[in-house]
Amino acid sequence: MTAAPLPHRSSVAEDRLARARESALWTSGLATVAVPLWSGLDLVLEPHIARDLVTVRLVCLLPMLLAVWALWRSPVGRRQPELLACVVLVTVQSAIAWMVPRVEHTEFYLLGFTLTVLASGCLMVARPVWTGVLVVSTWAAFGIAVLTAPTSMPAHDALASAFYLATASLLGVVAHSQRYRLTSRESAARTALEEEQEHTRALLSRLERLSHEDPLTGLANRRRWDAELGAACAAARVGGTPVAVLLVDVDRFKQVNDRHGHGGGDEALRLLADALTSRVRTGDVVARLGGDELALLLPGTDLGRAVALAEELRAAALELDLPGVGPRSLTVSLGVAVASGADALPERLTVEADAHLYRAKATRNTVCAGPWTPAPVGAAQ
Repeated sequence: MTAAPLPHRSSVAEDRLARARESALWTSGLATVAVPLWSGLDLVLEPHIARDLVTVRLVCLLPMLLAVWALWRSPVGRRQPELLACVVLVTVQSAIAWMVPRVEHTEFYLLGFTLTVLASGCLMVARPVWTGVLVVSTWAAFGIAVLTAPTSMPAHDALASAFYLATASLLGVVAHSQRYRLTSRESAARTALEEEQEHTRALLSRLERLSHEDPLTGLANRRRWDAELGAACAAARVGGTPVAVLLVDVDRFKQVNDRHGHGGGDEALRLLADALTSRVRTGDVVARLGGDELALLLPGTDLGRAVALAEELRAAALELDLPGVGPRSLTVSLGVAVASGADALPERLTVEADAHLYRAKATRNTVCAGPWTPAPVGAAQ
């Protein structure tokens, strides 16, 4: 019982992973476009070091493109989209961190510095820990850049950079945490609804099957038998092909119940049902019409083949090993009727097979058969 929630958790995780990959593709793709485009800003604002800035951007672009390719085409991208997206964003932050202490127009580069963190917090469908990793990486890269810059960064620029970065870090982490909580709840609710719908469809399918199935034997019930017989006869009339009906009745079934109880009688019917179903073709129908009367519908079967199968079934019943009784304790009588073309009418086939079954019951353990012959004028049909 405790294992039941597992499929639900698995479905939620799969949905979350798919959404994480989609958002990672968008975020990483936008980053690979934005990084080289910002080279225009380098040329306008920092012409004296523009070559160095553009070189850094192009060098960083290579691992970013590799990560985007992995997200798009590689199995790793389907399994670890969050990691690859974080690699792209950390690469962007490392490049900008190197630039901030070296440029004169710090405020413009701080814009890109903070936007990356905010983009991770507001756009990425990932666990909040990845925005945390980005924030830590950003601060580490900024600290290393400040310490290794050829000239000291003005104190007011360093303070402003730290302030903007701290604000962006706080907003990014809080926004990501809240959004992740809401999207997780939404994903869980959607997955639960889909599973409930699937469960409902399965129940409806089961109810539909049970409405056409005999609960004791698992055979078709009378409702399905009538529908299948009507369809088979209609097809026989259109195609001019034969259709056979076999009615099967257990001999002295009341004695079986009296001797072995209703449980023994039920077991005898189940064994007989298994024997019948194991000897018919796919497309044939075996049904329980009521009590101990069973029936077989054999589309495309002529009289010779139908009688041969009936004899086989009669012999199979003798071999059934009933609990506490043994073989050759159960016999059946069978009535066979075959019609084709315009004569293939459900009522006529049923009446004919029932008449032959009545004759077989006179001697028991017998097969009686014959083709349909039109009833005399005025006879009841």
